[in-house]
Amino acid sequence: MSTAKKLQIKRLKGRTSIDRLFDDGQIAQTKTLVLKFVKNPLSDSYFSGVSVPKKCFKKAVDRNRIKRQLRVAIREQKKSSLFSGSGMLLFKGEKVPDTELLKEQIQILFESVTNK
Repeated sequence: MSTAKKLQIKRLKGRTSIDRLFDDGQIAQTKTLVLKFVKNPLSDSYFSGVSVPKKCFKKAVDRNRIKRQLRVAIREQKKSSLFSGSGMLLFKGEKVPDTELLKEQIQILFESVTNK
């Protein structure tokens, strides 16, 4: 548990790391969120990415707002619920969500992943 307090949240970058995440990753999901993740116990960071489909939200303003809400919700998670590795949050809802609802769903996702 002492390593969980030192865990940093970093941005998921690079084609190879994102491809590996989608090829080899596991899935956890709620009603409006999907989390593709790969655990890496040797890492001391959580690499995070967010995505909102253009198919559901035509306006870039709406997509950017949801991405910003997702990033804030991840940043405000308890450090004990985060895991070392990488994860990509995909939003699959039909309308712009409330930030508090996203925080609750992200908490549920991260707790289910850490308990696996």
